[in-house]
Amino acid sequence: MALAVLALRTRAAVTALLSPPQAAALAVRYASKKTGGSSKNLGGKSPGKRFGIKKMEGHYVHAGNILATQRHFRWHPGAHVSCSVPAPFFSFLGL
Repeated sequence: MALAVLALRTRAAVTALLSPPQAAALAVRYASKKTGGSSKNLGGKSPGKRFGIKKMEGHYVHAGNILATQRHFRWHPGAHVSCSVPAPFFSFLGL
């Protein structure tokens, strides 16, 4: 009888050593959120400023109409045209 108890104890000890512990099998965790990468080219989503020529050559304009808008001096005002501080061109005379 003692021999049978000893055999059961050794068999239980061997299976306990070979099987993985139950706590390790239950303690597996996964990431809840993915890590975000960094981006350096931000700010490209703003709309355009609508610079450019508004009235072409040969178009009829009234006095005070905006002929062109520009940020820097690409074009210089000619005869009967004025230029204000933010650099749009205004017509002096209706042509």
